[in-house]
Amino acid sequence: MSYITIEIDENDSPAADQMDFEIQEHSSTAQIDEQVVDDVQVVDDEQVGDTTKEHVMNKTLLQMVLSKKQVHLSLAQRWVAFYLESPTAALVSLLQFVVEASGSQYQIPEDTSMPFSYSDIISNSSLHFPNTSIYPLIRKPADVFKQKVGSFLKALLLVANEIPLELYDIFLTEMTNFVLVCSDSTTRAFRHTGTMIGLKIMTILSDLKSSDDEVAQTVWMRMFNSMFQVRRQDMVNEIRLLCLFELGQWLSRYPQCYIQPPSLRIFYESLKNGSGKVRQCSMDNISVLCRKDELFPQCVALATEFREILLDLCVDKEDEIAEKSLRLLTDFYKFAPEMLSDGVCQLLEQLIMAANRGLAQAAVDLFILRRNGLEGESFSQRIQHLLQFFVESEHEQADHFVDSLFNNCKIVLDWKSMIAVLMENPRCQQLSDIYCSSLIAILLAGVKQATTGEIPPGRYTNDLKREPIRGAQEIATKLLAPVLPELLQKYANRVEDIERLLELPMYFCLEYYRVGNRMEQLSELFEQFDIILFNQTSSTLLQTGVQTLAFLNRMIPNSHTKHFLIGAVTNYKMAWQRMQDLGSTESPQNWSNRLLVTLRLLTILSGHFDLTEWQLTEPLLFSLKRLVSSRRMPDGTDLPPEALSLYLKASFCCLAWDMENLKETAFGNEGLEEYCAALNQNLEDYLFVTFSLVGSGHTEPLAYPCFSYTCDLFVLHGNLCGSSNPSIRSVAHVPSGNEVDILESFLMENFLELSPADLMKESNSDQLQRIRAILTSYLKLVCLGVMPSMRASKFYKYYVKYHAPFGDVMRCSLELAIQVNPVHLAMTLLHTCLLLYMEIFADDNAAGQMPLRSPEFSELMELANRLSKILIPNPMEYRECVIGFHRSGIMFVFEATQKQNAVASKKLPFLRVLKVFAPLLLAQDKVAILTYFQGFEQLVIPKCNRKDLKYLKDYRTALSPRKTKCYSAAT
Repeated sequence: MSYITIEIDENDSPAADQMDFEIQEHSSTAQIDEQVVDDVQVVDDEQVGDTTKEHVMNKTLLQMVLSKKQVHLSLAQRWVAFYLESPTAALVSLLQFVVEASGSQYQIPEDTSMPFSYSDIISNSSLHFPNTSIYPLIRKPADVFKQKVGSFLKALLLVANEIPLELYDIFLTEMTNFVLVCSDSTTRAFRHTGTMIGLKIMTILSDLKSSDDEVAQTVWMRMFNSMFQVRRQDMVNEIRLLCLFELGQWLSRYPQCYIQPPSLRIFYESLKNGSGKVRQCSMDNISVLCRKDELFPQCVALATEFREILLDLCVDKEDEIAEKSLRLLTDFYKFAPEMLSDGVCQLLEQLIMAANRGLAQAAVDLFILRRNGLEGESFSQRIQHLLQFFVESEHEQADHFVDSLFNNCKIVLDWKSMIAVLMENPRCQQLSDIYCSSLIAILLAGVKQATTGEIPPGRYTNDLKREPIRGAQEIATKLLAPVLPELLQKYANRVEDIERLLELPMYFCLEYYRVGNRMEQLSELFEQFDIILFNQTSSTLLQTGVQTLAFLNRMIPNSHTKHFLIGAVTNYKMAWQRMQDLGSTESPQNWSNRLLVTLRLLTILSGHFDLTEWQLTEPLLFSLKRLVSSRRMPDGTDLPPEALSLYLKASFCCLAWDMENLKETAFGNEGLEEYCAALNQNLEDYLFVTFSLVGSGHTEPLAYPCFSYTCDLFVLHGNLCGSSNPSIRSVAHVPSGNEVDILESFLMENFLELSPADLMKESNSDQLQRIRAILTSYLKLVCLGVMPSMRASKFYKYYVKYHAPFGDVMRCSLELAIQVNPVHLAMTLLHTCLLLYMEIFADDNAAGQMPLRSPEFSELMELANRLSKILIPNPMEYRECVIGFHRSGIMFVFEATQKQNAVASKKLPFLRVLKVFAPLLLAQDKVAILTYFQGFEQLVIPKCNRKDLKYLKDYRTALSPRKTKCYSAAT
């Protein structure tokens, strides 16, 4: 009998290893060699002598197909030559090719003769799977596998096309009959592989044969009806996906294939499929095929029939399928407007505000198609279409609206025309106040995106590029800078409009003011700041205005800003003094309101400007303490809650600036000592206030900001502990145990108030953000080394349970803490696991009946897995931490053994937790830990039962340096 052989090439790498296939250790066939095929020969048994056989080994056809350097055309030619010489043996090798490609290790007997019993081959092959749930087509390199198999099949059919017709018919019949039987198997691996090979053969036949080839057409249609039509409804997603993908190839690339355009219906029917990949493939195929002139009418007719499904896909989820579905409907709407009613179109246009940028821009295409206006309309007429939609949609997200239109509708970047409309009387342009406000919002959003390239928050896209438009900043500055003071004056009575206009200078090219005689324009702008900000009551407007003012002062230092600060401080002091000296003839409420107005501005200014030279810290703290104690103004008027909040923030900002000046200002010894003493006293006064509010219970709304301010001050003052100057060290403040207890009690009370599921509800979003803020503030103390990280274990133990609302905050703090002190973090991780472990086994006797499958223990193991993943990215850097974790964990497990020799520890179940961290040890460290562990192990083995021995054995095995494990990224 003849067989296929290959020569050994010692320089090549394993083909099977490269494809990541499982090694067939007990197969009766030759193993996959470590060398790759370099040449293939077809020889006869009698021609292969003993010497030759020393250099030649047998390989299966699949092994050669997968070889790294194998030329498939050459291999196909050699197989065809083999087939012409020994048809039966060659066909057996081809059937073996299909069996092996399915993952079975069954070897078809060499003496198998025709006619072949396909059912027997499949039945026997089903008994030789090492793992029926893992086979080549679902392993990681499946794409490479399919490409190689497809390439060989194409070469084989191409070469076989030249052999005598009688032999070609036998070859094609046997091959197709076998894959049809495979595709109908109840074993998924055969069904999937047979379908893949059968579909590839159909595709290749479409490419190689003309449409009038009767033999090819007969084979093709039999496979289409017996395999494709059945398998496209298979219960396995991947098989259905294969069928739809190949159908798309046949219709788009091979117009001479034997199916008719009505088969397009298959794609539309598959849009209802339960698999997202299948729906995506169907949508992709429809998108491609509808651009073919001969298929477009059929696509439109089917789209009309399946319109409801397409509409559901548009609004169901904001994903790529929704985007493509909307684009399809828009394309069809151009030629068949009757398929979408006005109401449906208006609903689809609302997707302009979708979070998915691609879907939003697809909605813009439909919007422009319907509302682009008439040729020759003026700007004000065209912009009204946009403004009308923006107002009617009741959306206030101008950033999202402009981002959707940014690349498709240049009118949102026509700033010159917008400014002209705003500078004129808007009513002359038939624009109402609300339309005018919308135009200002669109103007700001367009300038912001064009000059920064930033995509609005809350919008996601596959394209992560953030590129500004070249020259946009210069154009916006040139158009807006000369007229901005006038615009501010014109719209001074509309708070939202003023707020947006005040933000515009943030995106200017400030070099504009330095060129020529343009500083006067900047002075005019500053004058408008004075007029607007000094009497403003809106906190958001004040925040925007002060932020812009600080930006302008950084870029162009000027005396006007200094005068502005002096005026703000003076106004506050006068208002406070007037409240103290208030006569009976004056209205207390008026001066109370005046004080609140000046305090708002002063508080926001203190966050952006250093007001130390006006010595505001002590007066603000005096007022704060007085107001906290009485909750009333000096005249007896009830204190607005906002006033106390403003005093808290302003005092905190002033304390922070005082700390900053301590680092930068040069004092004499006496001056520094006096400064530090005052700073220390101010800190004590402020902490007295914040702890009185935090300790009063979580019902106090101001307790949340007080908590954050306190933690931030602890961080600032804690950093001074290492100073070489004793005066500066005197200002350092290490939180006392009582202070930390108060903070932790407050945090825990809020932390556990709601369940994780309740916290994630939209109705509790405000509460969630408050807890995240105070948790972040508390964990700053841990990750920056202000207090021992082990104290946070009581919160870290909820890492799994509260992973959805707080997991990212906890993980980030742990990653930072390890940089500060790896050993401390090791103990923190250990104590975190121990806290949960001790809760599960509160009774020492419970360890003997450990609930391994209990939800509580599953949570512990998941906690260990999540914590271990934090240490994966840099094993060398975290080496000390991992070693400390294992040594301390072993000490805990065998603690009782040290006190009472040769008594089995009841803490052995904790070794399962330590085992999770074993792969993080370096090889040399595993040896050291194993030696350390075995010293304790020998003491307890005599008293261990079978379950205890398993704990010891599993951990000991995990410490073997040969054991390795790959981890996914930290979550």
